[in-house]
Amino acid sequence: MSDKQPKKKGGAGRIVGRVIGAVLAVVFVALIVAANAILPNYTQVINSYLGVEQGWDNSGAKTEGLDLEYNKADHKSREELAEAEAALDEQIAGEGIVLLENADNALPLAEGTTLSFVGGNARSLGAGSAGILASTMGVEGETVDAVTPAMEAAGLKVNQELVEFYASGAGSEYVMGPGSVSYGDNEDFSINECPLSVMEEAGVLDSLEGTTPVFVMKRVAGEGRDMPRSMYNHADNPEDQAKSYLEPDSTELEILQYLNDNFDNVILLITSNNALELDWLERFPNVKAVLYAPSFGSYGINALGNVLTGAVNPSGRTKDTFAADASKSPAAQNFGDYQYLDENGELTKYNYVSYEEGIYVGYRYYETRYEDAVLGQGNAGEFNYDDEVCYPLGYGLSYTTFEWSDFSTAWSGDECAATVTVTNTGDVAGKDVVELYAQSPYTDYDRENGVEKASVVLVGFAKTGLLEPGESQTVEISFDEYQLASYDYLGAKTWILDAGTYYVTAGRNAHDAVNNVLAAKGASVEGNTALVNEYVPDNTEVDTTTYATDTLTGEEVTNHLDDAAGELTYLTRSDWEGTFPTHDGEPTSQVSTWGNEINGEDGVSYTYGKTASADLLAELDSTDSGNPNVESWDGELVYGAKNGLTLIQMRGLEYDDPQWDALLDQLTPEDYDILITQAGYGTDYIASVEKPAGTDADSTSGWSWGGIGMTFCNPAMVAQTWNVELAYELGICIGDESLYGGATGWYAPAMNINRTAFSGRAGEYFSEDGFLSGALASQEVKGAAEKGVYTLIKHFAFNDQENHRGDRSGQYSMATWLNEQSAREIYLRPFELCMKVGDVDVNYVKDNGDGTYEAATTQIAACQGLMTAFNRIGATWVGGDYDLITGIVRNEWGFDGWIITDNADTGVFMNAGQMIQAGADSKLTASDPTDTWTFDENDPVSYNYARDAVHHLLYVMANTHCMNGAMPGSHYTSGVAGMQKADLIRWGITGVAAVGLVVTGALLTRSFLKSRTAS
Repeated sequence: MSDKQPKKKGGAGRIVGRVIGAVLAVVFVALIVAANAILPNYTQVINSYLGVEQGWDNSGAKTEGLDLEYNKADHKSREELAEAEAALDEQIAGEGIVLLENADNALPLAEGTTLSFVGGNARSLGAGSAGILASTMGVEGETVDAVTPAMEAAGLKVNQELVEFYASGAGSEYVMGPGSVSYGDNEDFSINECPLSVMEEAGVLDSLEGTTPVFVMKRVAGEGRDMPRSMYNHADNPEDQAKSYLEPDSTELEILQYLNDNFDNVILLITSNNALELDWLERFPNVKAVLYAPSFGSYGINALGNVLTGAVNPSGRTKDTFAADASKSPAAQNFGDYQYLDENGELTKYNYVSYEEGIYVGYRYYETRYEDAVLGQGNAGEFNYDDEVCYPLGYGLSYTTFEWSDFSTAWSGDECAATVTVTNTGDVAGKDVVELYAQSPYTDYDRENGVEKASVVLVGFAKTGLLEPGESQTVEISFDEYQLASYDYLGAKTWILDAGTYYVTAGRNAHDAVNNVLAAKGASVEGNTALVNEYVPDNTEVDTTTYATDTLTGEEVTNHLDDAAGELTYLTRSDWEGTFPTHDGEPTSQVSTWGNEINGEDGVSYTYGKTASADLLAELDSTDSGNPNVESWDGELVYGAKNGLTLIQMRGLEYDDPQWDALLDQLTPEDYDILITQAGYGTDYIASVEKPAGTDADSTSGWSWGGIGMTFCNPAMVAQTWNVELAYELGICIGDESLYGGATGWYAPAMNINRTAFSGRAGEYFSEDGFLSGALASQEVKGAAEKGVYTLIKHFAFNDQENHRGDRSGQYSMATWLNEQSAREIYLRPFELCMKVGDVDVNYVKDNGDGTYEAATTQIAACQGLMTAFNRIGATWVGGDYDLITGIVRNEWGFDGWIITDNADTGVFMNAGQMIQAGADSKLTASDPTDTWTFDENDPVSYNYARDAVHHLLYVMANTHCMNGAMPGSHYTSGVAGMQKADLIRWGITGVAAVGLVVTGALLTRSFLKSRTAS
């Protein structure tokens, strides 16, 4: 036995070793396969994220005396830029915080005041450095006490016992749900505030004595999910389940009641991107001050401390209307979870939304119905404005007072310049916002032809400088007569200018403006007639021709969205009661997991549904772009021509310069395919024309990569500044970051409309108003463009709801039904303003044709990129709708830039063939997993549209800062030994795995040989 025992042990050891070796061999083989079969599909994303290494070999170029740094940063170092961005972020917050209430001058606070931040959401207050992803998705970051240092820097103190209670004590167990989970795969809108009873048991309530309580009320949402209209799935008692997410739940109300009953001065701090329902404030008279701050970015929390002490005088204004009950707005009647049924009553895979409210979104509804109620017209019913609206659009208080005087308007041609003198009549310095509104006449023609008119519309605004007490500033605001036109989609099918009297008024907010106009009409309201001027255009009949051509291009403007109007009854101010929207569908038997209100007689929240005809379902299944004349390429299909051109030679040339054809002839079929079907987060290097790689990145608050890591206050906060100069400076910083970090394309700004207060991405969008949205977004676009960045403004168009937008498993895009007047006047307006913001300089090297070169400058449109949306316009996906893309964007607006989809890796219905025939260009994919279309090099139709698509992309890329350092004669260089980081990773993994496989194989072979020898 003793002779055999060691042999038995050794045999077992060899078996274990062989098993381990075999497993390792499998792992190494798997790594090799993954590195070479999977990683190449994500090469562009990896390179964009890690940074593309590329440059130019100028050994054969005549660079002497030429400056090839075409785009230069205003900030001369990363450190200087970071310092400037911190100051800008803090200024945005300081000017964006809105003071909603300040009873008894509760604010500002005296230096040395101790604050007790009450509520679990105080622990993440101001911790914006948690990152862009957190702010975008509404995900909680790490617990970072950003409040204490910010308040102490402002001369205030913070109750540390309460801070510790929420950070690590019993209060830490209560955490608000993130809202959207994994881009909408699920949702968790639980409020989960720490109950008063837990605070009592922990003994922390005593620590509030002698302090000023600040109750932090927070709401979140995020990409992929809208805020729930009922808390049916997120609350644990019937009282709270029946409420919407915009209301305080019973736990929050109990805490507020305690604070109200025990303290004379309570501050409410609302951190929400959405306009919450605040009519309940009247129940708590000791809640003296209310501050509204959607986000604080990375440094904005410092501004909060300064606002509380008065070092900064709040000058923010609301970007949306704060309704007392958001569910009663006309738009809210059709928002959320609606799904088509087939003719057999079975639920289909398609969802829909019906914009029955027409143009009456936000203040356009509340202020217009208010005017009609005052004037006793339009069947306005028992409409009481004070019961409906808590705070109007453009509202905000200050620690000082301002007087406006000497209002005047002067017309020069079709442009009006309005001026008003603003005087600080208070005791402290401050900034004021002048808002300019206009009213168009609501005529018999309008009533007969279904043209709707809002009581007032915002046509301009300006923010003063910091005015010292007694100081005055004359503010001038200009606008165009075009802004007074209305879109007549049933009669003239174009823009019309009614005959009659128009009113132009300076207002402190939208409601103030309406009252000014009503007073000018003789109504018994509190309005200031001195701030109103009349305007009567020359036409005595409705003018259907002046604005029937585009104001920029001169192209004909006519209906392109007739198919989207559907068979809906649209709200009209000629009959408010009779046409007020109702739910376009009936509750189905499917329990809603998308936040519908409780709509079942059994107290359950159900999905709404209605029957779609077989024809409609066939349209929804179709990938027809609606292009009425699909054309083949007229001529030879040319690939790989040896014309000797490179993309840098195209810089500064017009889009239609003949040299482009020669350059495009050099492209290969593979070039077309990858640039059209795989353009996610950047575009690849194209050797045939020496196009450098482009790095595109996400986030509306900064660069998710390709910058220097700054997270700014979000667009909701930017909107509340009502300051276009700050938006422009933010754009400049975005551009400067890209020059240091390497990004070239910014997936921003986003400017969909807050159609209701439940919008899941209200933090990424600007406002309920298209003009305010576009005025600010266009300045971000312009600032970034001056630094050689192309902005991909998004999401075009009508992507005003996150629920069922179409990017998760089982989602196939939502059919959006609306009329063309609302489309043109509200939802397309911010995109149009960006397209028409003006030109920026492009520096380049001009080839004189005689062997010499010289520096030159031309101009291109600032807006060079557009991102389409997931949703549909009517039954057709917006990114593949010819009338929308070619009819309006390409033809009417004259856009020659690059049009890319939203995330087509998850938007499985997005067909590239449909897309390019519609006039768009590329899919935002890493690997085009759906593979519904590949470029057919022998198809003259595919060649025709693919050529246009790639032309758009190359034109944009030629004029970006990725051409810094190049001139005619330069040649592209790339990475280490011509490889980018993704290649290095792939070959690194392959090499290590191959060596591991060889070593493992050798060891296994040795083991087998030893075993054979021993036997």
